[in-house]
Amino acid sequence: MRRWPAALALVLLLAGCGGQQVKPATQLPAWQAPSASAAAPLTMKEAKGRYLAIVAPYNTALEELEDALKAGKPWRTVRSLARTVATTNAAHAEQLRTTAWPANVQTPVAALLKENDLALPHWQRAGAATSAEALMREIRAAAAHDGGTQANKVRATLGLPVYKES
Repeated sequence: MRRWPAALALVLLLAGCGGQQVKPATQLPAWQAPSASAAAPLTMKEAKGRYLAIVAPYNTALEELEDALKAGKPWRTVRSLARTVATTNAAHAEQLRTTAWPANVQTPVAALLKENDLALPHWQRAGAATSAEALMREIRAAAAHDGGTQANKVRATLGLPVYKES
């Protein structure tokens, strides 16, 4: 998305519109979302739904990885699943960071993000592992920072039940 402004400027320049003065827009273009800092905090009901929606892809990816490990799948299959865990982990961390949480949810979310920041590099290295040994070493290191305790504090603060694997 960062290429849009440059591409738009190039198109305007090539079309002969580059030299004209344009008044600054007072409204963001439809493709540019407003910053999260400008958003009002979610209500508790909204926060419950948002939290569940944010963590669902990560939880699913993690469960698929765990199932593959339990089933003794080949390490390259597990590596691919670890790569998916890394991707969903990074995405859910970004979404947790940019959501305007209610005041009482901010501290437990911050604790969860701190633990996530410790685990994410290990998930990324697991997803790029070149051997079964390296893969398992990184998965164990990531698992040491699974954020389960912190996630359950977020869930308790939101009035959600403790997470149980499906």
